[in-house]
Amino acid sequence: MSKQLQRQRNRRKFLVLGTTAIVLAVLAWYVHSYISLEKLVIQEDRFRATIALHPWRSFVVGFAVYFGLSLIPGTGGKAIIYGWLFGFWQAMIIVMVALSATAMVIFSLSRYLFRERVERRYTNFLSLMNRHIEREGALYLLTLRMAHAPFSIINPVSGASRVRSWTFFWTTVVGLLPGTVVWAYVGVRLPSLRDLLDSGPASLIDPPLIVALIASAALPLLFRWLVGHFGIPARRGPDQTATTQEIQRAKP
Repeated sequence: MSKQLQRQRNRRKFLVLGTTAIVLAVLAWYVHSYISLEKLVIQEDRFRATIALHPWRSFVVGFAVYFGLSLIPGTGGKAIIYGWLFGFWQAMIIVMVALSATAMVIFSLSRYLFRERVERRYTNFLSLMNRHIEREGALYLLTLRMAHAPFSIINPVSGASRVRSWTFFWTTVVGLLPGTVVWAYVGVRLPSLRDLLDSGPASLIDPPLIVALIASAALPLLFRWLVGHFGIPARRGPDQTATTQEIQRAKP
């Protein structure tokens, strides 16, 4: 990589970080100046009442919003919010169906419309993925999903690879399930804004919530450690299995 290209990347990173810091500062000032917790509690009560009165309409709208946000890289944490608002089972259905549908859309677009562009952009990682798919098959994709490898890379590169559509679909569903269960449960255990208003920060002291938060942070780290320590599968050779570190190096 040339020094000029590295400098350009560093400038982009600083620009993104600076813009994010400014937006967060403005948002914090606005919330502190114009929004009170009491007003937020009233809005939350209205929102929850609307979901209870119109469950199917709320489900459709919630699904559409989740699906749209899932197409945007870097919008994680949505399953926690949906668990908090919709409850465990409804949040599970919305999250699993929306994420799987999003993955299949990007996979199909990559395979049938943008294959050449993806091949040019991720040449090395695509070659690596094809080798591992031939050797380990579905286990490779399944482990990448459970290790929370970036959607923005795995979905399009899988579309340009030699993996079958059905294999991509079921490994996506199964691989996303453990993390979705934990995150939706975290949302269920989070107190409502009214509970926070009535009980204060003490309402956050909930042992199941603390355990779920630890699990949500530890789960991807555990799978990444397993990938790095044992490989996919456990045997290693000169052409060892790709890890999430290799995926990071494959980013443009």
